[in-house]
Amino acid sequence: MTATTHYAFSYLLCAAAGMENSTALTASLFALLPDIDHPESMIGRLLPSVSKNIQRKYGHRTVTHSLFAIMTIAIILLPLLLVPRVLQWGGSFWSGMYAAALLAFSSHIFIDLFNKSGVRLLAPVSQKEYISFRTPELRILVSSWQEYLLLFIIIFFAFSVSGEGFSIHKAGRTIGKMLYKNYDNALKDYQENSAFLCIAQVDYFDNIERRKVLENLQVLNMYPETGVFLRGNERIVIPKENISEITVDPTDKKVTVKRISGADPALIKSLPEGVYITGTIDVKNYFPEIKLNNFITVSRRSDGVTFTLQCAAPWEISRILNLHNEIGTEVEKLKKQLCSYQIEQLRGEEAALKKRVETLRVKGLYQNYGSISKLSTEIKKIQSKISSLEMKESIGGDAEIQEKINLLTNGFHFWFDLVIFQL
Repeated sequence: MTATTHYAFSYLLCAAAGMENSTALTASLFALLPDIDHPESMIGRLLPSVSKNIQRKYGHRTVTHSLFAIMTIAIILLPLLLVPRVLQWGGSFWSGMYAAALLAFSSHIFIDLFNKSGVRLLAPVSQKEYISFRTPELRILVSSWQEYLLLFIIIFFAFSVSGEGFSIHKAGRTIGKMLYKNYDNALKDYQENSAFLCIAQVDYFDNIERRKVLENLQVLNMYPETGVFLRGNERIVIPKENISEITVDPTDKKVTVKRISGADPALIKSLPEGVYITGTIDVKNYFPEIKLNNFITVSRRSDGVTFTLQCAAPWEISRILNLHNEIGTEVEKLKKQLCSYQIEQLRGEEAALKKRVETLRVKGLYQNYGSISKLSTEIKKIQSKISSLEMKESIGGDAEIQEKINLLTNGFHFWFDLVIFQL
């Protein structure tokens, strides 16, 4: 079970035993102590070296979850019973604290019997595993919906036993606060307050620096599996699996949001710096080579490509926005490969050379015989090329190129559906 469930269950037992609220609240901290054998637990994070050594030597839910551990705690806490004699006051308080702490510690071990793996009650003497139900489906998986349901029931009875007023709304809010640092709950908080600038306190593992980081970041957007945040002017993407704890709080500053769609790039060419773009851009019958990053993904098809944007900056899609100009340039390049175009260019060169030959003949055939001969040879080469191109054209040599031109001029399709937002 999680620390939240252990604490709540311990508080319920202490309150049901008639202990004062302050005693129950304080003593229930002992319910977290058995998980010192797990470095990722709350107590394990406070004492990492001790936790790692215990886990390395004994494993999880062994010696710290055994009957011997309960006996050890009972002995260690015995001085609490001597305090009244030394200080001459608070006899009932210290004895109550002793009983509550022992009950809290024992409650952890008891409720862990209902986990999927159970506990080793007689460790380190015996490694036999004790578990509540023989049927695996009846056991509770840590951080599952079954545990959250159990936690809800525990809190309900804890409120009832302690004499405080109870309502579904109040219980729900209490559970939400106790589980608040969970990514899914932070995602819901963001979705409820997405109209406002939100600040997240994120405890996460940085894959680049290879260390855990705790930062306050502006939220650009949150998705089911990733969050996009702003650190200064730098956008960072943090996967859900890398986030240990996260809380999201809205500010009173509103986010400017505008949705645009259509086929005219001019609608989004004039976007100012400082805005972020989410949505899709679909291109048909063209495959632009766009440099991809964490904020732009590509889905290629046989007839085109779709760009999915997640908090992209305007400069990152500048090439997409200039596709019409790019396609015009591409069409011109293709036209220059057509036989008809090349023939036309060669005929122009042929005409220019013939004009030069005629000019030299007028000046004098014998005086300019060498130059005329060279020009005539070049004319013959050009005429040979023209003949080859005319033959290629006659057998459909331009068909493939012409098809590409037709696709780009008539079949090209550009469509976008975007949300533009500015913090």
